[in-house]
Amino acid sequence: MVTCYPAKVNQVIMNLVGNAIDASHDEGEVSVRSRAHDENVTIEVKDGGTGIPRAIREKIFDPFFTTKPPGEGTGLGLSISYGIVHDHGGKIEVESEEGQGALFRVTLPIKAVKDPAHDHAIAE
Repeated sequence: MVTCYPAKVNQVIMNLVGNAIDASHDEGEVSVRSRAHDENVTIEVKDGGTGIPRAIREKIFDPFFTTKPPGEGTGLGLSISYGIVHDHGGKIEVESEEGQGALFRVTLPIKAVKDPAHDHAIAE
């Protein structure tokens, strides 16, 4: 069990899966896997899509940054996801090569962390 706000973590995973589907080809595959290790849980979302060019990889978590056509994305999904993961004491990372798809890795601590906005431990 991970001590977290389940709806917020669900929002992160659903955003990553939605982005993976959007980035994939018609016959593309998206996979989600999780595992516990040490004091953490890792959730990975992998796609076989177009990949993320190196030139923009550092910008993908910036608010309002999007590679989607106008009207198809706000550029807030990854930024919000980054904030949620950070607020849980975790981290979100990406591995990608152009043309080779992307792997997003979310690592969350199993133990409780303090909720800075409310100064109490977040619920299980």
